[in-house]
Amino acid sequence: MDMQSAIKELQETAIVMSGIQSRQAAVPKDHGEWLEQHEKAQQRHSEWLEQHEKTMQRVDLALAEVADKHNALIHNVDDRRQNS
Repeated sequence: MDMQSAIKELQETAIVMSGIQSRQAAVPKDHGEWLEQHEKAQQRHSEWLEQHEKTMQRVDLALAEVADKHNALIHNVDDRRQNS
């Protein structure tokens, strides 16, 4: 290998190494941005879940009230049938 070929190969290697270093330097930044977005999404999900649980508590209460009224109505109808 002559001197010119060796210099050219070294230059190409330096260019490749520079590209690799640039990509590696970007990884922590990209990961940090991804992590921040993930944490925001997790917070939104937690808030949604909390609201959903409150809604389900109200639904459960309403269903219990409807069930009580339904059972009272059935009892009332049964009493009327027995007294007829």
